[in-house]
Amino acid sequence: MRAERNFVESLLPLLLIFAVMMLPLMFMSSRQKKAQRQQQERVAALGIGDEVRTHSGFYGLIVDEFDDLVILESESGAQTKWARQAIAQKVEDPELAQLDEADEDEAASADGAIPGVTVDDERDDDRRDR
Repeated sequence: MRAERNFVESLLPLLLIFAVMMLPLMFMSSRQKKAQRQQQERVAALGIGDEVRTHSGFYGLIVDEFDDLVILESESGAQTKWARQAIAQKVEDPELAQLDEADEDEAASADGAIPGVTVDDERDDDRRDR
């Protein structure tokens, strides 16, 4: 009986040290899961017409989307297929962020262009006809 008690008493400090070390790990893990969930929600909210940056640094405009795939168009007009999870963030134009809603509506209706992305409609139509 006394041998068992000595064995438990000798393990108690090790168990206490282990528990103290695990608490920060569990706390960090829950913060990471929360951040991942928020990132997934932001990426899922993106749609056609949004300018985005991928994790690899590619900037493009979403021109088509599927469940977990998006078609991004570069400024040169090239279209590439990307996994939705590869998108890091939506690109915000600092000039547009300063405009109020009325000015933004006027700017969008003026020429129909999206800042930062050049799209030639005729070239797109020709490419789709092939």
